[in-house]
Amino acid sequence: MKWYKFGKPSGRLIGQVDEFIVHSDSILEVEDSTAVKRVNYHKVPGEFVFAYGPSTGGLMESVGFDLFTPGELINHVDVDPNFKKRTLQVKGKSVQDALLVVERINGFHSVSNSIAFASAVEDALGIEISDEIRHTRILMMELERIRSHLEVVKRVCEPAGFGVPSNQIGYLREEVSRIISRATGHRFFFSSNGVGTVHFNANGIVPALDKIVNEFDHIFRGLLQSKIFLNRLQNNGRAHHPNLLGPAARASGLSVDARMDSGTISYKDIDFNPVLQEEADSFARFMVRSREIFQSAEIIRSLENVGDFKSADISVSGSGEGAARVESPQGDLFYYVNLEDGVVEDLKMVSPSYMNILAFEDSIVGNIFTDFHFNWESFGIWVSEIGVEIR
Repeated sequence: MKWYKFGKPSGRLIGQVDEFIVHSDSILEVEDSTAVKRVNYHKVPGEFVFAYGPSTGGLMESVGFDLFTPGELINHVDVDPNFKKRTLQVKGKSVQDALLVVERINGFHSVSNSIAFASAVEDALGIEISDEIRHTRILMMELERIRSHLEVVKRVCEPAGFGVPSNQIGYLREEVSRIISRATGHRFFFSSNGVGTVHFNANGIVPALDKIVNEFDHIFRGLLQSKIFLNRLQNNGRAHHPNLLGPAARASGLSVDARMDSGTISYKDIDFNPVLQEEADSFARFMVRSREIFQSAEIIRSLENVGDFKSADISVSGSGEGAARVESPQGDLFYYVNLEDGVVEDLKMVSPSYMNILAFEDSIVGNIFTDFHFNWESFGIWVSEIGVEIR
């Protein structure tokens, strides 16, 4: 493995899957341990448990919350994402067939998952990609980041009853999906990435994207002028968890970004610095994602050498193990593969959403239920990336 090694913990904690505890620079194999201990909370006299979810108004995905409260103040919350648990048959499949499953784990983050998986396979087989493929993949991931962040900002608007900006942002999100569809033939990037290959037509993307970003800028400025909206976000859900990932980490002042410290998809020749906020609350997470929409558009504009790019498909064969880590819209996304004659013998995926759920559980303590939805949505957690059992 080029970028990873087994051994002692090295670098920041990314998460755990099965016997693997993953850090930014290493993988630790353990038999019976957990990377992060969850709070073992016991109900105290005067409290009751208010169960919210797994299927109810205000929740996009199936997820259950047990809120411990004496009536209004939230003293503790347990989040159970396993209502959407899925078993995916991948082991024993060819790399090409496994990729069809991987890119469908979460449609909104399909390209992040497919690039991380393909990069892990390339690492296992010693396949080097060209700068043209690397730049095209960067463009694709930044386009996905824009769409994902628009969805989160839209969802933050909904609990405030802001139907107009919510629908306007939903329209812009749809326009990004149409750009993706024209460029790849599918609105969720399906079949646009492969091992050592990429199929993407970037012609005409920048003018269409500029129109979307300019419209979002107008909506964004309007939201910042709404005292009602700001009051619901500011000081709501402060999160200073040490293992935050992605935009939630950057909203608490942590310069945490796989685009900076992962060798998988290097941003070395792109003028890029993470967007940071210090407040660590729902407003800061809203601000980071909004500002990253503009930043991602700038990165896409800088990739002037990317046009209609279709690399030849290659035959995938050989054995080896590889690992890769990319910055998905939610944070560090890690894949490990073990191949035997081009067949997947083992596959492990670590999503950033689990670590951010732990941070959400800490952040909600001391808030009230009417603050709950703003806080939950501001983390941008995708339950579909957590409840995945790979067999």
